[in-house]
Amino acid sequence: MKKRLISALLIGILLTGMFVGCGNTTTNAASNATEIPTEHKIVNTNIEVLGGMNEFDSGLIQFLEKDYGNQNYMISPTSYKAALCLAIAGASGDTKEELLKAAGFENEEQMNEWYNLVYNATVDFNDWLKADQGSVEAAQKNDDYYIDGEGTPDGAFKIVNSIWANESRGGEFKKEYIDKVAKNYDATAASLPGEKLTDSVNFWVNESTNGQIEKLADKLDDYKLILANALYLRAPWMEEFEEYSTKEDEFKTFDGSKVKKDFMNQTNEFYYYEEDGGKLVILPLKYGVKTAFVLGNISDLDNAMKNAQRCTVDVKLPKMDIDSEFGKDIMIGYLNSRGATSAFGGGADFSDMTDDDVMIDEIIQKTKIKTDEEGLEAAAVTAIMMVESAAMPTEEPEIKEFHADEPFKFIVYTELENAENEVLFYGQMVE
Repeated sequence: MKKRLISALLIGILLTGMFVGCGNTTTNAASNATEIPTEHKIVNTNIEVLGGMNEFDSGLIQFLEKDYGNQNYMISPTSYKAALCLAIAGASGDTKEELLKAAGFENEEQMNEWYNLVYNATVDFNDWLKADQGSVEAAQKNDDYYIDGEGTPDGAFKIVNSIWANESRGGEFKKEYIDKVAKNYDATAASLPGEKLTDSVNFWVNESTNGQIEKLADKLDDYKLILANALYLRAPWMEEFEEYSTKEDEFKTFDGSKVKKDFMNQTNEFYYYEEDGGKLVILPLKYGVKTAFVLGNISDLDNAMKNAQRCTVDVKLPKMDIDSEFGKDIMIGYLNSRGATSAFGGGADFSDMTDDDVMIDEIIQKTKIKTDEEGLEAAAVTAIMMVESAAMPTEEPEIKEFHADEPFKFIVYTELENAENEVLFYGQMVE
């Protein structure tokens, strides 16, 4: 297993200061495309080429909240960027340069190193989980040990990719491109007649997300090429909530009305940050993933994550069950706002991917998150659809309070090898 460099979540999300601390410890905190790899190995990464990429994430959130600020939603910057990696790998000329810049990468090498770090985080998670499972199974066979909890530890964290060619529309990938994305992104490839494409892609989506996202779309046979990423996470809380502590209470929505929700409750040691107008608590999941919850406005989330201190915190959180879907208005609109335009018109150059003249016609992302007393489950699928291009201290601690009974934001992230962490999922509950 690789050596982990602990770091803080580096995202420049615009939210709005006097810091309140409560401790001395800070966080740093072409055959069958339905085949999903199960054996993962760490890949070598060159950390020196990485840096400064999370501006993409913060910009995406700002772009979204112009229209979705008063709605529940979740977005996966990681899945979005991974799908873009598949497109960029097959692009050339101005199209490649524009997409690289829009995605926050200086060059393709940096893009590949970023993906390797995310992939390695999934490997670490699963190695840690496997070791935990082995320890519990061994202890269960030894009468001298008492096992706290029931059953074998459970969890999953994976990122998978696939590319699809529609034979009925003449879709065909170059062999060099298939080999390239297989090597760099473990992407499986399939070439199918149009009447089989929709069911096959939807089956892959369902399998890749453990049934959390059942399908991408009802009709996909209009597209010539499809590039898809899926991201799936299931992990238990480090400190689980007791079911008997879950109580129904009122949640104040963004417009001031009140609705009933089931709230999970516990008082425990967590990393916590507070300033005038806002507070943040970080709840760790097992195996290297964390979730930060934010109430109110915090002027600098990056700083808040770095300076969160371990406190006794009375936490009250509503169970979440949120799903979102974004199409071209957001997914392509955001890239357009960052200067990427040629990929979506007659001037698109994907000559490293295919001999045909194609352009990106649609990008869809679907996400889902569920939380309960035991843990969190979240999934995302992002697909890029392409068509023929047209001309175009030791004393008794003070107990802090974090009661999320009003609109709040959440960030699910994991620690990478470099000085940054990866925002897997970001969202909010406001109603």
